Amino acid sequence: MIKKSFIVSLIAAIFIGLSISNTPAAIDLGLNRDFKTEMIYFAMIDRFSNGNTKNDLGGYKDARTTSGYDPYDTAFYHGGDIQGLSDKLEYIKSLGFTALWITPVFRNIPVGVDGKSAAYHGYAIAGFDQVDSHLGTMAEFKAFVVKAHSLGLKVVLDIVVNHTADVISYKENYDYIYLSEKPYKTSNGKAFDIVKLAGTSKFPAVAQLSAKISFPKTPVVSKAMANIKSPAWLNDVRLYHNRGKSTFQGESGRFGDFYGFDDIMTESPEVVKGFIDLYSKWISTTGIDGFRIDTARHVNEAFWQAFIPSIRAQALAFGKKDFPMWGEVYDSSPETLDYWARYGGFTELLDFPVQDRMLKFITAGSADQLATLLNEDDQYSTATIDPRNFGVFLGNHDMGRIGGFIGGNVNSEAALLRDQMAHALLFTMRGVPIVYYGDEFGLMGDSDKEARQDLFVTLVDRWRKQQRIGGEPIGMGKSSFDTTNPLQQTMRDLTKLHASSSAFSAGAMKIRIADNGLLVFSRFDLDSGREYLMTFNSSDAALTGSFDSQFLANKWEKVLGDGLVNVGDKTMKITVPAYGWGVFLSDMVKSSSTPEVTMAKPVMNPILRDRFNLEATISGADIAEVQFQYKDGTTWKSLGTDTSPTFKSETDAAGRYRVFPLISDIKWSSNTEFRAVAFFAHGVEAKSESFSFIKP
Repeated sequence: MIKKSFIVSLIAAIFIGLSISNTPAAIDLGLNRDFKTEMIYFAMIDRFSNGNTKNDLGGYKDARTTSGYDPYDTAFYHGGDIQGLSDKLEYIKSLGFTALWITPVFRNIPVGVDGKSAAYHGYAIAGFDQVDSHLGTMAEFKAFVVKAHSLGLKVVLDIVVNHTADVISYKENYDYIYLSEKPYKTSNGKAFDIVKLAGTSKFPAVAQLSAKISFPKTPVVSKAMANIKSPAWLNDVRLYHNRGKSTFQGESGRFGDFYGFDDIMTESPEVVKGFIDLYSKWISTTGIDGFRIDTARHVNEAFWQAFIPSIRAQALAFGKKDFPMWGEVYDSSPETLDYWARYGGFTELLDFPVQDRMLKFITAGSADQLATLLNEDDQYSTATIDPRNFGVFLGNHDMGRIGGFIGGNVNSEAALLRDQMAHALLFTMRGVPIVYYGDEFGLMGDSDKEARQDLFVTLVDRWRKQQRIGGEPIGMGKSSFDTTNPLQQTMRDLTKLHASSSAFSAGAMKIRIADNGLLVFSRFDLDSGREYLMTFNSSDAALTGSFDSQFLANKWEKVLGDGLVNVGDKTMKITVPAYGWGVFLSDMVKSSSTPEVTMAKPVMNPILRDRFNLEATISGADIAEVQFQYKDGTTWKSLGTDTSPTFKSETDAAGRYRVFPLISDIKWSSNTEFRAVAFFAHGVEAKSESFSFIKP
C-alpha cells in the first residue's frame, strides 16, 4: 500500500502535472464520456463457453505439458474460446449489459517453465499481434466484435504492457538487484539513471545498450525461444529490465520480473512507440471499444503519459469518440489511485478502494467506512478526471467472487438476499458497474483459481459438487447455461433500472445515512429533477433510520426491492428489512427560488504541498454539481467538478464540495482568480464570489 508520505516524496521527485484543456466554463471533459453509461460483463474466455472443441489443444501435441490443455485441472486450459463467447452474446445482452470485457486474446506460451500451470488466463503473452490458437483465429475475433456491435454490445480488451511470457533466464541467480547496487550502463560503460531519463530525449537508444554490459544480470534466451515473441522487437533482450524477480517491495515492483514474467523496459522510447503502434493497430483492424490495462502500477508514469493520449488520439482517428482505458491499480488505498490518476495520466481506473469498502459493508456492516471513502472522490476530480468513470466491482478473477466472500450457509435465504443486496449497491452507486461472469449463477470461490469456474460442462469434480447461492450444485454433464438462478432476474432488474435514468450513470450523489449496517443515499438527475433514494441493510435484523426532509418531495414510489419510506414535516423515516434493499423515486427535486453557492478562500493543502484546496457550500437546495474554475486571461477554465457533498466523518464536515488542483495545473498570473459555479436542478445556476490566490 502506498502511503501519503511516500506519495509526497515521489511527487517531489517526479512532479509531472496533467495539463488543463481549454474547456468552456460549464463543461467538464470527465463528465461527457459516453462509456459512463455502460454496464460491463467481464468474461474469462477459456472458462466461459466452448464453441469449437477442435481448438482445445491449440494445435499443439495432446499432452498437457505441451498444449496446456487439461480440463480436470484448475491451472490448465479447459477449452473455452472466442466462438463460444460469440455464441453466447445474446445471453449476455439478455441480462441487460451494454459492454463486454474479455481476458487477453493474444498468443501465449501454453505452459509455464515449471510445467505446473498453463496460460489459460491469457497473461503469459508471446505474440502481442496474434490471437492465441486455443481461443480461435483473428478472423473469428473480428467476427465476434462485429456481432457484439450488432447487438449493441461494446468490447473492452484486456491488454498488457508490463511484461511478456517468461522466456529470459539469467546466467546469475534470480534474486532482485537494486538500482543503487548496480545501475544501468550504456555499452561504453557509462551509468545512467533510468528513472530520471524516462520520457526524455536523453534516454539511451537500444543500440547504445549491450546485453553483456548494460544490465545487472546477464539475460539468456535459448535458441528455440530466440524468435518466439512478436512483434519482432520484443525479442531484443536489451528492451527488458533484467534485474531479477520482483519481491513486490519498493522499486522491485517497478523493475522486477512479475512472478517470473519478463519485465519490459517501458522507459525505452522504442518500447513506448512499439506499444502505441501495436495497440493502435488492434483498434483500427478489429474495432474494439476500450482497454482494461493489466498491472498498470508496475509501469512507469512517463510511459502512460505518452501512451494514453496517443491511443486516445488514434482511436478518435478511427471513429472512436470515446475510448476508455481502465488501469488496474490493485490497492485499496485511495491515495494510490489518486497518484496514478494525477501523475500516471489515467482518466479511468478500476476502483479497488470502493470494492474493499463495499465488501466490508456487505459482510461486516461497515457503512461508515464506505461513506468516508467516498469523501475521497474529491481527491480525484480534475478537469479531465471524474470518479464516475471509474470501474466498480464486487470481485474478479484475481481476488475471488462476491459469492465466496459472502460464504456461510449458501443454501440459506440470507445468502441470496445478501448477494442481491450487493449487486443492487453495485448498480446504484457512482461508477461504471462491472459484473464478473458466473456471479449471476451464484458461483462461489474466494481465491483466483477457485473463482475461475467453467460455465460450460465442467470436468473439475469439486466444481461439480460446489454449492451455489440461489441454486444447487451443477452436478455431472450440465452447463450453467442450462440452469436458472434468481440472481439472473436481479441483474436484469438492476440493468434495466440503471439504463432508465442518467441519475445512476452521471447523476449527483448524496449520502444520507451510514451507520451500523444501514446505508442510505440519493442519486439525482438534475436535468429532469428526479431523485432516487437507495436504502441498504447489511444486518440480520430490520433497521430504521431518519434524516432531514427539508428539500424532499412528499410522494415517493417504490421502484425495486423492499422497505418503507415516510416523509414527515421535518424528517424522512425509512425502514429496511434484514439483508434488504429498496429503490424509491420522486419526480421532484425541491429548492428555493434562489439557491446560492459560497466558496471559501483558497488555501494550500496542509499535507500534499503540490496542490491547494478549493471548497464551497450551497444553500437553498439539497444538492448541486459544483464546478471550480480559474480565470486564464478572459476565460474561466474548469479545475474539476464535485458531484457529491461530503458526509460527516471524523475528518470531514458535512456538506462540503471540494477539489484539490495541482499547482502545476494552473497557468498563473500576478492575480489569479478562482470561483465556484453550482448547477442545480432544472437548469438553475449560481456563481460564487471570486477570490484571488497568489502562486505559492
